[in-house]
Amino acid sequence: MERILFVCTGNTCRSPMAEAIFEHKKDDEKLEARSAGIHGMEGMPMSEGSKSALAKRGIMESHQSGSLSKELINWADVVLTMTENHKRIVVEQYPELVSNVFTLKEFIIDDPDIKQKIKDLEHHMTQLELKRASFLAENHNQVEKYNKNKKINKQSDLEQELLDQLHPHQAAIDRLQWDMPSLDISDPFGSGHEVYEELYQEMEKAIEKLLKILKEEQNK
Repeated sequence: MERILFVCTGNTCRSPMAEAIFEHKKDDEKLEARSAGIHGMEGMPMSEGSKSALAKRGIMESHQSGSLSKELINWADVVLTMTENHKRIVVEQYPELVSNVFTLKEFIIDDPDIKQKIKDLEHHMTQLELKRASFLAENHNQVEKYNKNKKINKQSDLEQELLDQLHPHQAAIDRLQWDMPSLDISDPFGSGHEVYEELYQEMEKAIEKLLKILKEEQNK
């Protein structure tokens, strides 16, 4: 695992900062990082807040933003997103990569209890979506029939039946999300320099832990 792709929204604040810190702190030239934005515009500079926080530590950059692409996805050994929503979008766009996409915070977690909760959460989310899709497919003709005849009560009965089937998984998801720490790194866009300073400190700790994990993987 040598090629890391960091992903955020616009590729101007969080993911380029992660890339810059990674490249600055790595001690193995085989390791390489790139970054992209799910909604990134091509050729935009790094935000002034991120650039300033990096410059204070002697990390100079000439970043230009870019959007997530199939080429970048194929290049990466692992994709690390800044939020769970980014992760969900990446997996929806590239479902074949489901086992190689994590949030950055998720990837560096070493608490076994939290790791298990993440696995349980993903299981219930998957089961919920599978049951929803299966129910809608099985009842498609009935829904069409009720729509045609404007039988609102029948539609409501079907909706309630679906909710009843999904309830155990939704309840488990709600419980697990309540118990788990946030796996997101918040977007500082539009904030003051103090927020970017906090972002840098949070990102630096995460990248140092990431590099340690990658080194341990290489030494196995």
